[in-house]
Amino acid sequence: MKISVYLKKCSATTSNICFRVREKNVDIKVVSPIAVHDKYWDADTLCYRRTTAVTAIEQKRVPEQIAAIIERAEKTFSEKADGKWMKQVIEDVLHPARAFERDHPNLLHRIHEYLEKYDGAERTKEHIVRFERTMTRYHEYRRELLGDTDFTLFVETVTLGQMNDFREYVANEYLLRQEYPDFYIPRMLINHKPKPLSNTTVINIMNLFCTFLHWCKRMKYSDNEVYAVYGCKEPTYGDPFYLTSEERNILYDADLSDCPKLAVIRDIFVFHCYVGCRVGDLYRMTKENIKDGFLEYMPQKTKKCQAKTVRVPLHEKAVRILERYSGNTG
Repeated sequence: MKISVYLKKCSATTSNICFRVREKNVDIKVVSPIAVHDKYWDADTLCYRRTTAVTAIEQKRVPEQIAAIIERAEKTFSEKADGKWMKQVIEDVLHPARAFERDHPNLLHRIHEYLEKYDGAERTKEHIVRFERTMTRYHEYRRELLGDTDFTLFVETVTLGQMNDFREYVANEYLLRQEYPDFYIPRMLINHKPKPLSNTTVINIMNLFCTFLHWCKRMKYSDNEVYAVYGCKEPTYGDPFYLTSEERNILYDADLSDCPKLAVIRDIFVFHCYVGCRVGDLYRMTKENIKDGFLEYMPQKTKKCQAKTVRVPLHEKAVRILERYSGNTG
């Protein structure tokens, strides 16, 4: 098999690199998207002559691309080779992420699969949904605003540097939303005023990223252990403080009739104080959980370990709160 390289004029000053593959009855000619400046290009050595008119990066990149295309063509050539095959060879070299993606689902695909297979608490599932949306915006930001059109992450190859870059994006997305409103407005479910995320929120997002990558390792999708190198961080919370019974009663008795929404939030909080369940369990409850003055439910977090129903007696004030919403459905 013989592969030759020649030029085809595409403008007054530039030409496209073309490849010709010949072997017995095979004679393939394909024009590549690689363009060179005619005045400085040496067709014999397949590289640029010494000049400052062409950047050093381009002078290095073009010969490397030509050599890589020739090498890939030699390795994958068969008697069934045709123009479609050669175009694929060229695209695989110029766009390696696309070539990898044909055989490996990308990171966004894996996150969606992780979400579909996750069967834990609804609250955690909501965090995964937000993580997927943020990662999608990150990919689109890199492709459309930074011009990295082929940018795609894969669980098999994601690096520590890429994880840190994503973290920087998460921490600074509120600034990008102010700088590029036309890009972000259609991509946000709620277009509230951009504000910085707390350090704890950023840490939780990155810990979820690590958990997801660890899941991919367990599923045997990847041997990449970059999540272990990055390491889960411990969120920093303020010192907890507790309401006294007297303070709770003041809140319970407060007149919030001028702000009905706040009154509902107050009632949820006070009711929660009396029953002491996890927040995730509280939001799953319905009227069916109230039986003969008791609150009955099965804790979501431990139901896989032990299917045990918890029965909590309702304080009279908790009952009164429920009575306020007795006309509501659900």
